[in-house]
Amino acid sequence: MQISPNFLKHYTFTELKNIVTAKNFRWYFPESKGEPEQYSNLLYYDHQFSDDVTPKLKRLLSTMCIQLGAIAVFRIKINATPKNAPHQGWHQDLKISTPSKTCVLYMNTNDGYTEFETGEKVRSESNTAVIFDTNLKHRGVPQTDTDRRLVLNISYFEK
Repeated sequence: MQISPNFLKHYTFTELKNIVTAKNFRWYFPESKGEPEQYSNLLYYDHQFSDDVTPKLKRLLSTMCIQLGAIAVFRIKINATPKNAPHQGWHQDLKISTPSKTCVLYMNTNDGYTEFETGEKVRSESNTAVIFDTNLKHRGVPQTDTDRRLVLNISYFEK
């Protein structure tokens, strides 16, 4: 596991945060049959990025992927968890046999955290990234001090 404070350059992080916190940014309530069972009883919203992102957002996300050394990306999504939401269950982001990584980038500072089944905890601190093996079980623990916790997730193969 690798924890990287100030993961993105200040300007890049600020641009990305301004996009995902804008009033016109679209958030979705995940309740599709394709979502893992652990999400079905949670209160959170997400946005899964696809090829139709704006050129500016594509540049910002590409910058992150290059910095991570990603050669292929499975999924990029951002989660918004409201204040005092229920704890997530333990989960793996993807269940695949090929070694892969997950990067969690905290978009705002709050008293929530990511807890790993190993007992380690990573606090939600703005522009801090935690990078770990995708098959490592973890869960998000919601915050009590801000209206929402914003977490960007990238699941990928690395060089």
